[in-house]
Amino acid sequence: MHTTPREVEFETHTIGPLVLTTPFLRRLGLRETINRWCPVAQQADFDLGLVAELVVQCRLSDPRALYDMPQWATTYHIAELYDAMEDASQRHDDRVGRLLDALYPTRAMVWGEVIARAAQAYAIDLSRLHADTMPIKLAGLFSAQPDDASVPHLEPGDNPQGEWVQQRKLCALASGDGGLPVWCDALSGGTGDSSTSVPQFEACCEHARLARLLPLEEVMVIGDRKMPTADNQQAW
Repeated sequence: MHTTPREVEFETHTIGPLVLTTPFLRRLGLRETINRWCPVAQQADFDLGLVAELVVQCRLSDPRALYDMPQWATTYHIAELYDAMEDASQRHDDRVGRLLDALYPTRAMVWGEVIARAAQAYAIDLSRLHADTMPIKLAGLFSAQPDDASVPHLEPGDNPQGEWVQQRKLCALASGDGGLPVWCDALSGGTGDSSTSVPQFEACCEHARLARLLPLEEVMVIGDRKMPTADNQQAW
């Protein structure tokens, strides 16, 4: 005999953009890809793929410092979206640190698989790539503070701890269709653009082959006037 409930209780939670980002990340298979390249012990309560997906969710929805991730997880009711989580306090920065340590050696393969899946799922044309570099300045307290007086140093009035400024260079290859970052790497800030391209082209080619990302013989690379050198053309 069927019975009709007389009272139904509803509980409303605000998850904001997670309603869009969650199915998007699952379609890309980010969690599964990272777990395949960065497995953890069977007794671990969290797999690294889940940690990575939560980091991406935070960056896309409400970017915060790593130590503030538990508060983000509470605000967006993450424990109710992911069955593996019992409490928002499980989402602490130590887990992210272990993820980054494990991910770094395999980052090219992981990136290649995810980008290839994104290009296939959303029909992105990868036959035209745009290459360029961008200098980035980072300020902070580093494990090995430079003794070189020529290195920029923040004035104590701006920061009482006297943080140092270090310059890095971001090298990227992005698709002309949608600006999808096919390859990126952080380099020393003192590296010239001409000498940067060759190792990055070689790394991209190897990375693309490993991931079966795109047919390299059909790819056209577009850059600024510093790019068309003999070494760069030979490398590609």
